[in-house]
Amino acid sequence: MKTLVLDASTSLLYIAFYNNNEEIFVLKGKGQNNHSENMLTGVKTGLEQCNLKMKDFGRIIVGIGPGSYTGLRVALTVAKMFAWTLNIPLYTVSSLDMLASGYYHKDGTYAIVTRAKKGHVYGKLVEVKSGKRNIIFNDCFLKTEEFYQKIEAYDYFEINMENCLLEPLNLELKLVEDLHGITPNYLRGEL
Repeated sequence: MKTLVLDASTSLLYIAFYNNNEEIFVLKGKGQNNHSENMLTGVKTGLEQCNLKMKDFGRIIVGIGPGSYTGLRVALTVAKMFAWTLNIPLYTVSSLDMLASGYYHKDGTYAIVTRAKKGHVYGKLVEVKSGKRNIIFNDCFLKTEEFYQKIEAYDYFEINMENCLLEPLNLELKLVEDLHGITPNYLRGEL
């Protein structure tokens, strides 16, 4: 089955095509507030390089957040558009889990951290043991100092934008039942 994967929750724009479990196209581009300009162009480039049409895909996976307000809306809108018009199942995953997914095959405790605005971070703490993930702290939006205080008692490896490894097909996917009602996981508190 061919799978389209999209995430634009951070400064990293991630577009990937998989044929079964094999990555056949990937575009990883760093940007600042320009994912809306590059998302559809990136998908089009991948389709042309792989000689595919959108109707060839059997599912779509999108990072649902937390992350950038605009980036989340762009990725989810594109994913919903393709899913609805072509009747392709849409699945969501935590964008933080997506960034860490390449590490989840190895035992350890992982703090996944991405920068948010005004001295805040999006973060999560996950323990992997014998191939099973245990969420210690789920996706959160906290002041940077608060997040690091919350996890300081743990012996963890930090995953961030500099060392992320994306293997999204290894994640537990959540099927979207209501395409029109789904919204991104913004996780924004009062600033």
